[in-house]
Amino acid sequence: MKPLSREEAEFLTKMERVWKRHDEEKICAILPHLGRVNSLLDIGCGSGQILKGLSKRVPKLVGVDENEERLKDAARNCPEARLMRAKAEELKFHEEFDVVVTSQMLHEVKQFGTAGQMDVVLRVIWNALKLGGRYFLLDHLDPGEGKVVIRASGQTEELLREFKAKFRYRRVYLKKLGPCIYEIEKRDLQDFVTKTWSFNSPMEDMEMNETHAPFDRKEVEAIVRRAGFSPKQFIPFTNMEDDLKDYHRIELKGKTSPWDRKFLLISSKPK
Repeated sequence: MKPLSREEAEFLTKMERVWKRHDEEKICAILPHLGRVNSLLDIGCGSGQILKGLSKRVPKLVGVDENEERLKDAARNCPEARLMRAKAEELKFHEEFDVVVTSQMLHEVKQFGTAGQMDVVLRVIWNALKLGGRYFLLDHLDPGEGKVVIRASGQTEELLREFKAKFRYRRVYLKKLGPCIYEIEKRDLQDFVTKTWSFNSPMEDMEMNETHAPFDRKEVEAIVRRAGFSPKQFIPFTNMEDDLKDYHRIELKGKTSPWDRKFLLISSKPK
């Protein structure tokens, strides 16, 4: 995977002020299931928001990221943590941690990594955990196939058309049914809501070439089982309705219910 440039990292730092609610949602998803642990490793820690949120609960915190600029932010946000600059597959920890966390990192490996890199990263996580340790995997959830009808007007209509033209990961399905009314695939709507922030920014090229609907439950549980883990809990969170209202004022029409677009999968390393 290509490391972020300084310009890209600085832009993400700026955007995280807008995304504060989403960082809080991740921490709230983790905390009820954390229990009493002494050591935690966050791989792909970024600006250290999860480390900061867990700093009062875990005595030993280690954060790893391959981007120097992101680690500078992490050092400011969580001075209690030990921070390391490295790629995930380079780590050599051996049964040192009670918990390992990856947050929205594994989908980057899936989409931009080399063949077999997913298995390498999972082996690194396995090696880092103590016997009986747990892996907390947070990432984007695939809402599945299916179309929804939405109401969108003004600037949102313009953004929808721009998204359809720019998104390169797959062909976007967008059909106008009437004034301000559109039919769109659920996956396309999820990517639209979570990616328009990148338009005309240093992050646009990367975001337009990946999806934020990368894993369904069956697939991600198969991935961790292949590495030897035992999946224990699958917890969806971050309801789409909040994002539709907060960012684009999009209204779902008909009988379609909003869905959760992220998940936390907790798996254990057998003793």
